[in-house]
Amino acid sequence: QTFFNQKEVNALIQKLRDSKFGGDNYHLAHRNCNHFSETFATALILGNELLDDGTDNVRLEKWPKWVNRLAKTTSSGMSRDSEMACDVVAEARLALECDKKVGWGITSAVKKSQSSVDRSKKKELTAKQKEVLAKLKSKSTK
Repeated sequence: QTFFNQKEVNALIQKLRDSKFGGDNYHLAHRNCNHFSETFATALILGNELLDDGTDNVRLEKWPKWVNRLAKTTSSGMSRDSEMACDVVAEARLALECDKKVGWGITSAVKKSQSSVDRSKKKELTAKQKEVLAKLKSKSTK
């Protein structure tokens, strides 16, 4: 589950694309589509933990280890270019702009925006909903 709305998800994808996952940065072993999907999932799912925890100990619990096994095996025999290598947690933090959000939590901001909605106004039922409600009431009185 994520607390991001569609606009925020699109912005996150764009930030990832602009920063490290553009076409010219692709590398079979060091920066591929699996690295992108893990970084994207980390940002979506662990957003608050990335903001709160300054360490790199934050990881997705259920991310299958086999997903990027081929790239990891292939890269073990290659020289590792530090600019090219993907650091999932660091890049997820970069995409979330964690350095600009000190003391700010994603879920608390969402809860605050949801609580500011005026819930005193009742929604008007549609004609079909009123018809179904009337049928239910007539069945319950019989």
